[in-house]
Amino acid sequence: FFFCLFFFFSPIFAQNGLDFDGIDDYVSTNFQGISGTSPRTIEAYIKTTANCNPTYGGTQNVICCWGTFINGQRFTFNVLWSNAIRLEVGGAGISGTIPVNDGNWHYVAVVYNPSATYKIQLYVDGVLDTQGNLTQYLNTINGTPMIIGRRIDGVKYFDGTIDEVRVYNYAKTAAEINNVANFELCNPPSGLVA
Repeated sequence: FFFCLFFFFSPIFAQNGLDFDGIDDYVSTNFQGISGTSPRTIEAYIKTTANCNPTYGGTQNVICCWGTFINGQRFTFNVLWSNAIRLEVGGAGISGTIPVNDGNWHYVAVVYNPSATYKIQLYVDGVLDTQGNLTQYLNTINGTPMIIGRRIDGVKYFDGTIDEVRVYNYAKTAAEINNVANFELCNPPSGLVA
């Protein structure tokens, strides 16, 4: 009688983050955000099943926000229409098309490059979702420091999990976005300011 037992090992990746209840959870920081018209990149990993589409009874879920509540002076990265990511600056916004509320982890990023043809690019899982230009002039003011999980006026709480929110003081390229979409950073890279 011969008995063979084989063990197969595969790497297990655990993703952790802060769980937000969509009611009153948020994180206050002392980071003033990138101000003026300076280039910037904001990245995060998010996981949610929330309905964020107001057309179907949902509500905006904010990933992070800073500035003042005056047109063009607020920088709000969120999930909204079509349950896709969106950048709002107060008075205008650019919306993505790829739904991110499927309960899976998604790497999401917004890039603002004032010298590019399309000044705003939105990425999901390292892939360009949409790009365009705002109809409102962007001039973020150092008002309320960055808040994670809700808007600066105390509404639109995130319902789900957020991890590794990162702010860079330059506009990342598509290749740079794609290169970090599935990797945890072990050392602070150049340009990481928060």
